[in-house]
Amino acid sequence: MSTTDRVNILMVDDQPAKLLSYEVMLGGLGENLIKAASAKEALEALLKNEIAIVLMDVSMPELDGFQLAAMIRQHPRFQKTAIIFVSAVHLTDVDQLKGYEHGAVDYISVPVVPELLRAKVRVFAELYRKTRQLEDLNRDLEQRVLERTDELARKAELLLQLNVELVSKNQELDAIVHTAPDIIFSRQADGTRDYISDRFYEYTGAAPGSASGFGWLDYVHEDDKSQAMSHWMHCVETGANYEAEYRLRSKDGSYRWFRARAVPIRDDGRIVKWYGTCSDIHDSKLLEQSIRDSAAELERMVDKRTDELRRLSTRLMTMQDQERRRLARDLHDGLGQELAVAKMVLDRMTMQRPSAYSDEGWIQASSIVERAIQQVRTMSHLLHPPLLDEVGLLSALSWYVEGLAKRSGIKTSLDVQPREFPRLAADMETGVFRIVQEALTNVFRHSDATSVEILVTHKEGLLTVAVRDNGKGIGQDVAELKPASVGVGIGGMKQRARELGGELRLSNTSPGTAVELILPCGSALRETASVLDACPGD
Repeated sequence: MSTTDRVNILMVDDQPAKLLSYEVMLGGLGENLIKAASAKEALEALLKNEIAIVLMDVSMPELDGFQLAAMIRQHPRFQKTAIIFVSAVHLTDVDQLKGYEHGAVDYISVPVVPELLRAKVRVFAELYRKTRQLEDLNRDLEQRVLERTDELARKAELLLQLNVELVSKNQELDAIVHTAPDIIFSRQADGTRDYISDRFYEYTGAAPGSASGFGWLDYVHEDDKSQAMSHWMHCVETGANYEAEYRLRSKDGSYRWFRARAVPIRDDGRIVKWYGTCSDIHDSKLLEQSIRDSAAELERMVDKRTDELRRLSTRLMTMQDQERRRLARDLHDGLGQELAVAKMVLDRMTMQRPSAYSDEGWIQASSIVERAIQQVRTMSHLLHPPLLDEVGLLSALSWYVEGLAKRSGIKTSLDVQPREFPRLAADMETGVFRIVQEALTNVFRHSDATSVEILVTHKEGLLTVAVRDNGKGIGQDVAELKPASVGVGIGGMKQRARELGGELRLSNTSPGTAVELILPCGSALRETASVLDACPGD
């Protein structure tokens, strides 16, 4: 109940006029006023409502005020209810004493002074409110005490359980520390060791307790001591995790490699302790060194074998070019000459033919031999164009591009910058020609292109050759020159570029494919040669 809650005041009198006067007198208090005209009505009102004050007349029919008060006091619920008697008849001291004996808190005689009645009722109303507030506070306090008691009991039980677990964990930790193969240590905030496990003393043979502070440094190898200490003090100053490798001297005087690690423990951001381990890594250290040595030896062997393969590849390409040149020469000078002689003989026989033979057969035989001669010449030039040796790269490319356009129907163009193009070393001209030849062959066979552009540029000692078509393009793996994706032709182009000291690049141009060859050629120049003006156009 709060200080603003209204209380119930029961007014009991068999005379309605008095009840009305009481109501007028007490109306200004702002409380709930309940009227009862008899003792029976008063009892009913008491049972139905929480009554704070009972204001009753002593003289009433059936039950008088003293009897009603006695009945009220017999009920446990109303033993502390304030009862005020009002009487105009019973005014003696004996009457007042009787009223007090029946549980009255006050006895007022008639005529009633309104101010006095209001003051007394107000006091008992406030007292009732205060009492109810106190009871509410007591109940709340008792509830809080019970809750707090339960909470303390739970915490006590948890604390007991934690203590049991802590004892068990301490026992486990002691077992781990004494059986762990690593050295376990702790350090103060300033970096000095205050604990180190028995493993250190077993390994070093040092006297127990001698490694406290910075005594452990006496067992660190002289070559590692300064660096290990400076790194440790740096971590102490910065709060960074500590990790270092150094050699520790064993009790037989030998040294083994150890790796130390430590982490800081903080309280409100301030380092209060360090905990760490020191692990024997000597065997893994030797294994790592052995692996590094083996890797270096393997790399040296791979480099050596790569050089041998590169030299072999170069030799094979050179031999291949030489064989192409020999076959071209043999075809041209051998079979080509024999076919030319055969055609001359056929032509002479045609002129001297007997009338028994038809002119058509001799002419057909001569045409067949003529076509064979042209095919032999074409094969000879494709194997190794004579222009490549006699005039140079650009003339050979012009001849090849023109022939490809005629044979394939693909629109081709050759652009050379600058017009006064220098001659290159023979092996470089041959290599570039073969790469362009292979690129154009791939365009013809695989691209479904209708046009192709060849751009040859020489600038500041760098030769750039670009072959671009408008075909269907290539896959990403092929563009990245992944070994499992490229065929023999592209692989040979890549190898030739590498042997010449250059680089081959492939890319999709949407649509089509671009093949770029970049070669350094500053030291591979010969005399300057004029570019042919009759390069094939669009």
